[in-house]
Amino acid sequence: MPLRVPAQRRRRSQEPGTERPEAAGVVPAVVPTVPFNQRVRLLVEAVDQPDELALVQGLMEERGWAVRRAGREDAPATAGGGRVALIVEVRLNGSRWRAEKAACGAVERLARTRQLGLWVRDAALLLRPDDPRTEYRVIRRPGAGASRRDRLARWWAACGGRGAHRLLRLPDGVTREAVERELAERPLGGGTFTPGAYELRPAPPETVEAAAAGTRHPAVPRVRVLPAVAGVVAAALLGWAAAEAGAEPLWWPLAAVALLCAPGVHFALRDSWFSRNAVWLVPLALPVGWSLVTWLGRLMQAFYLDRFGIPSGSVRSAGDLWPYAAAAEPLGLALAFVLFFTAVAGWLRHVHIAKGDNRLALVVVAVLLSVAFAATALVAGAGDADRAARGAATAARQGYVPATYFGLHGTLMCVVPVGEGPVPVENGPVPADHAVLSFGAAGDWIWLWDPDRSQALSVRREDVQLLPAPAVSGSRRTGCGR
Repeated sequence: MPLRVPAQRRRRSQEPGTERPEAAGVVPAVVPTVPFNQRVRLLVEAVDQPDELALVQGLMEERGWAVRRAGREDAPATAGGGRVALIVEVRLNGSRWRAEKAACGAVERLARTRQLGLWVRDAALLLRPDDPRTEYRVIRRPGAGASRRDRLARWWAACGGRGAHRLLRLPDGVTREAVERELAERPLGGGTFTPGAYELRPAPPETVEAAAAGTRHPAVPRVRVLPAVAGVVAAALLGWAAAEAGAEPLWWPLAAVALLCAPGVHFALRDSWFSRNAVWLVPLALPVGWSLVTWLGRLMQAFYLDRFGIPSGSVRSAGDLWPYAAAAEPLGLALAFVLFFTAVAGWLRHVHIAKGDNRLALVVVAVLLSVAFAATALVAGAGDADRAARGAATAARQGYVPATYFGLHGTLMCVVPVGEGPVPVENGPVPADHAVLSFGAAGDWIWLWDPDRSQALSVRREDVQLLPAPAVSGSRRTGCGR
């Protein structure tokens, strides 16, 4: 028995030329508001009042759920007391695991938030019926004549190049006679089937006994295993490459975590606010993200130069791409943490844990953890820059040229005044007996770092001449002023 519908819906269904679905015994079609891949059918008890039932039907149809009165085969024998049994089909997106519990929670949450007289009595997950079928390809036989076309067709057939002109998918256990009868009585596509001009691949069984003994099973379940096999192979290749490169065994768990994070991120973003607004959000975020990468790379270089007391704007880099390289490690680590916590939230959403009342709390916790760990990664990047600067300072004090840090080339130079009289200098005096560390200059003033005093100084470029410091064996001062 169909539910009572509001007056406006009744008038629309009774318009001329419109068939009433309840008269035909068909459940009214419900257009789902969100995509779904799981269907759960619930037996629900509701208060038997017209206004209450109309409200229940309207609220459930808004969510894309189908609802009808329970028939004799579905209604519980103990129902009564002013209540009516309803069959509700809840559509969900996620895994089969916990789908029934999630459907019950969704209906109970709707009843609680909308103050409905609604109680769940039974729930069952709907599964697609299994119907094993065999696919037969109808392939044209090459001609037996001596013409060039027939010879070319036979050569092409010998090379395995014959294509299927028709596909027929029939239940397992069908004999050749039944297959040929089906092809002959239905000329789909305008062509007629003649057994002499075509052949069937694979060859169907000749008798019923052979068909029953050689029942085939569909290849669809095997195809679904391919992504898992590909993931295992990818993890094995990553582990083998890490072992060949001499990396630590930590790469194995990292590879496994990465393979688990990929589907988790997909589950988190699927049918979400971000996926619905990605058309305008991604183009807007790209220039902002690119500017953030540039700023972060220059910030890492600034942390490095700050150890020497040299302003970052007064030093020229070896290339325009080095700031991006400097930002790659901390930004990549921060992005990895964000993707990890997003994947965890996605998996919890996929198994119907992050649904309902705890969904907002989980999103808040995932965002806070992502921000905290991303900030930790950026702080760790700044610590790496400071560590590299301390190593460069130690090398300069020992008379060695320090290693390059993402485009910042420190060089030991001797300072030679070019004019008469004292040289204008900031944080002087100008050292004349030992080498100083120079990172180049981007303006009229050049900043130098004195290893003896561990202090930066600045001079005008036209007042001094910088010469490469000659290396002297056993001398920390590298021979300046000798």
